[in-house]
Amino acid sequence: MSCRGPEGLSRSTVPQFVESIATTVRARSDSTDIEAAVLRAVARRSDSLALPDVLELRSLLDVDGEQADTLEERVATIISAIDGELAGWNRQEVTA
Repeated sequence: MSCRGPEGLSRSTVPQFVESIATTVRARSDSTDIEAAVLRAVARRSDSLALPDVLELRSLLDVDGEQADTLEERVATIISAIDGELAGWNRQEVTA
């Protein structure tokens, strides 16, 4: 795990990031994998997320986004889950 998290994704920019991803997903067909779209966007924003990190994140994410009322809420839920996983990785690196 070589990641440090999505640089430049401060709490103040999360709403714009969520809207940007939601807009991208809406522009595609209904069969768009939202988790994959969010992971792609987060990886593009991060200088430290390598492909193995993204693949590991994908396998670890357990998001119940179906309960969200809007696409934005689903995207925000996925981003929150990614953030939680990355925080766990960072804690592991500190203690190692």
